[in-house]
Amino acid sequence: MGTVLVGTDTSSAADLAVETAADLARARGADLVVVYVRPATAARDVFDADKAADPAEYLAGMPRRFPGVKVRIRQEHGDPAEGICRVAGDERADVIVVGNRGVHGRLLSYLRSVPNEVLRRAQSSVLVVDTRSRQ
Repeated sequence: MGTVLVGTDTSSAADLAVETAADLARARGADLVVVYVRPATAARDVFDADKAADPAEYLAGMPRRFPGVKVRIRQEHGDPAEGICRVAGDERADVIVVGNRGVHGRLLSYLRSVPNEVLRRAQSSVLVVDTRSRQ
């Protein structure tokens, strides 16, 4: 395994998937690619910007959080599931890691499920992390 890619929306639930991906990358001696795909209208801006970390600051901290793991960060724009799968192809990721719960509750009707869309579109293996403990 050479590359583990994880998609994040910077929420605490998504951060559990990031931690799992970092553990997997460390155990396999793989690179870790952390990607945030900002939709045209980011839910954090529309509903509650205080619930999720600022994407640029969050991503910048990744290399310090996971010493011993080669970390690359990517910030993209567009459809999150599409973007995660596109970056996974660009990076030749062996596995994509996503949380099982992205946006939930009142936001569910606003955004479709990114994890489900990644599962449908991915050209590589997908690891879905149970993130309910952080919601």
